[in-house]
Amino acid sequence: MNPHLRSNQTIQQVIENELERCDVLSDVKYQDITYHMDNRGKTVHRKENAQIDFLKAMNEMENLDWNYGNNYITFDNNKTRECVQFIRKDKDWWYAEVLINSGPNWDGYAWSCDTESKPIMDMLRLFFEEVPWFGMLSWKMRRFKH
Repeated sequence: MNPHLRSNQTIQQVIENELERCDVLSDVKYQDITYHMDNRGKTVHRKENAQIDFLKAMNEMENLDWNYGNNYITFDNNKTRECVQFIRKDKDWWYAEVLINSGPNWDGYAWSCDTESKPIMDMLRLFFEEVPWFGMLSWKMRRFKH
């Protein structure tokens, strides 16, 4: 057995592994997700166009004070034009809302849901991964008068 052949095989395997790792790194997507919120002691206005990633979103959600009556947080994916808003009603209870055909001609329809924290956090992870997320919750359609 030729000792050089074994060495070349090892080098080839190392190079192939490095190429695989480079491929994995290239799968990272740019996300254009902004948020706005109102919480006790912290307000982020829509006009600020504040960028957010998943880890910061989870932190902001965890810190929403359910004893503050005006608490909410909204995430806007500017690339997919999807938007979801949450209100924390209790330690482990949330209201989620998705406007239907939002924009200047919005006719008042929305999907809404009241649920526990785990389904909300699971759905939010999918929202940030930009994969189908809507089916994670049991939505009901409602209409707001305006």
